[in-house]
Amino acid sequence: MLNKKDLDNIIILSINEILENPDKVGLESFFTGPESTIESIDIVQIIGFVEEKLEEKGFEGNDFLEKVFEFETLKFSDFSDLIEKEINT
Repeated sequence: MLNKKDLDNIIILSINEILENPDKVGLESFFTGPESTIESIDIVQIIGFVEEKLEEKGFEGNDFLEKVFEFETLKFSDFSDLIEKEINT
C-alpha cells in the first residue's frame, strides 16, 4: 500500500523528469483540461512514468491513460487521488 504522500512524491518526480520547466508546475497545477498548460505528449509520458514507478513498487497492470481522460479536468493532486483509489482498493 502506498499513501498519498508517496504518490505525491512519485508525481513530483515525474514532473521534474518530464517537463522542461518543472519549477512552474506543482500538485495544484492543472494536469489535464482547458486550464492545463501541459502538452499532450508530456501528459502521456507522465502517466507512463508514474505507471513504471508503481510497477517498481509492486503495483503492476495499471493503465491510467483512459482513466485520466474520463475527467474533464484534473489537477496533479487529483491524479494522485485517482491513483490512490485505484491501487488501494
